[in-house]
This record gives sequence, C-alpha cells and structure tokens, in this order.
Amino acid sequence: MFKKICFGICLLVFGAGLVWADEITLKGNYYGYNLYVINPSVGEGFCVTAVMVNDKPSMDEISSNAFEIDFSLMKLNIGDPVTVVIKHKSNCKPEIVNPRALLPSENAAVISPKVDKSGTKITWSMKGDLLDEPIIIEQFRWNKWIKIGELSSADSAKNNIYSFDIIPHTGINQFRIVFNDANENPVYSKNIKFTSRNPEIILESTKVADKLMFSADTQYEIFDLKGNFISEGFGKEAEVTDLEKGKYWLNYDNKSVSFTKK
Repeated sequence: MFKKICFGICLLVFGAGLVWADEITLKGNYYGYNLYVINPSVGEGFCVTAVMVNDKPSMDEISSNAFEIDFSLMKLNIGDPVTVVIKHKSNCKPEIVNPRALLPSENAAVISPKVDKSGTKITWSMKGDLLDEPIIIEQFRWNKWIKIGELSSADSAKNNIYSFDIIPHTGINQFRIVFNDANENPVYSKNIKFTSRNPEIILESTKVADKLMFSADTQYEIFDLKGNFISEGFGKEAEVTDLEKGKYWLNYDNKSVSFTKK
C-alpha cells in the first residue's frame, strides 16, 4: 500500500504529519477532485501564506480558516500532472483534509440502484474498497440535493444488498447514493428516478395564524424572506405560532411557495 501511495502522491513526509519546514508539497494527477485545507488563525492573520499549483500562484481565496484549492481555475484536464506547494508560517500547521485526492479513484461503485415496486424503498449493492464512513442517501427536492439519511458501510443485508426507506413527493422523484472510496474521493451513484402516483398535496391556506395545514403528510422547510432557515419537519401540520407576523417561504411536497403569518 505504501508503494502505491508514493507512486501517485509524494507528501515528502513519513508518518509524522504533513509539515516539511515551511512548505507542504503534494504531487499526483488531477482526477476531477479539489483539495480542501484547514487553515488555522495565527495572530491577526492565517497560517497559510501562499499556494502554488504547477509553479503558478493559485487563484483561490486563502484568507480563511478553511479554503478549497480549485483546480478547474487552472484549466487542468483529467489526468494532467499536478504539483501543489502550500507555503505556511513556521509556528503553525495547516491540515489537508483529503490529501489522497490526487490519486486515481479506486474501482468503487454503487451497483444496480433502484426503487422497489411499492415506491417506498431503494435498494443497491456496492463494490470496491470503502472507508469506514457513512453511506449518504440524498433526494433532489426543491431544486437542490438534500441529505435524507445515512447507513454504515457495515449495514448490509445478505449478499451485499443495502436498502433505505424513502418518502417520495408528488410526480418525478430523484435519489442518489454518495460515499467516499478508499482514496477519500467522493463516488456518486447514477440518479435513481421514478414517478410517484401519490395524489398532489395541497396547502389549505397561505394566510395562517398558528398552523400550516396540508392535505397529507409531507416533508417541509420554512425560511424567512432572506433565505435564513427557520424550521423543518414531517406531517400534516406545521406549527408557526412563534413566528413574527409577515411573509415567509415554505418548501413542501415538490413545491416552493410563500405564506403570510397573521
């Protein structure tokens, strides 16, 4: 395993960490993944002083406690060789969250993801090496991917079959499974699509004093007009008694609408 790592990425360190004088150097190839860096505060500034990618200054904003080295800004193609040099102050130590991102992805994948005939469960199997991290299940709802649950990589049934109960919304649904391979690179399943035949869920009124009432159980989210999250839940009612009077945004079923708290 050690030879395999050093072939694709040379950290110039052995076991004791990533610090080498005032620089961290990583070498490998670009496989479509960015690097993520934890950047401690030092005095009135930050630990990292500069980032070089293939001898050119990075265009990323590094004056933050966490930043991303976005290789797409360097117009790299998949497979291009990459050398990253992170210069930092000698009295601190930045942390690279995913230093193996410049290694080729392991042959890991989600196999045959599908929704069962009842439309209430997705099943799939896995191949390849997985980290001892949760497998994430996401649903595309309200124009964004949202996490709806997770499973341990050990939570498999017989013959490497995984399953997860889902709550579909009206109309076309999309789900996907996300996990990290042995090189800490994210792996996504293909989108799992199916059409729910459940009747459309109706919001009884957009002007309420204490409760939002739905025609059936549904997931929902409430935001203020600035987009600040307020609450979420599941059911036929959403309590809004404590909200100040005014307008708010509501996501429910597969819809996004505004409502007024009287």
